[in-house]
Amino acid sequence: MKKLLVFLTACAMMSVMFSCGEKEESSGSDGSVGESSVVQPETHAYDESVDKSIFTGKWECCRLIINGNETDSYRGMPSYAVFQYDIHEDGTVTLPDSLMEISDPANPIIYTWGAISDTEIEIVGSNGSVIAYELNDGKLENIGESQEIYLEKVDEFQYFDFKSFYEEMANQFVLTPVETDAAGNIIGEGEPVTVGEN
Repeated sequence: MKKLLVFLTACAMMSVMFSCGEKEESSGSDGSVGESSVVQPETHAYDESVDKSIFTGKWECCRLIINGNETDSYRGMPSYAVFQYDIHEDGTVTLPDSLMEISDPANPIIYTWGAISDTEIEIVGSNGSVIAYELNDGKLENIGESQEIYLEKVDEFQYFDFKSFYEEMANQFVLTPVETDAAGNIIGEGEPVTVGEN
């Protein structure tokens, strides 16, 4: 169960959804990923003269656009919960406590950040993910070809119960109805349907 939760968490967070410049991990001969095989992300040179105080604090998604459509959820989770960063002056980034409750303490992903310019930062994960944001009208923005992420500074994160969400997801599976011909060959597929375990 714990491995499933960790995997789903990784799928939910920015390192999988909108990683900019993410690198693949190489695997050992047994197919496992070793610590030494994790490819470190390529990052920009950071400008240490930038006033970091304008970037520090809690940032939360206030607007999400995917393929031109504005949405308030992603894969069943509210959009605010998918992107929540606590950016610290010392260059570290922490995630909400509710998310950390289901992370794997033996294999944590460490996030750091740096200022590229007076208006640009990037957040880097030890798993190889990199995502850049630009400060515009008080919001951090990441605008790509297929998505737009907007973050606003908040006093406290909105709470989302990741643990309950993933426990419920673990008890469900997806069926894709198919249409077959008289010989049993698949000739079409219907919309996937999520159902609970029997």
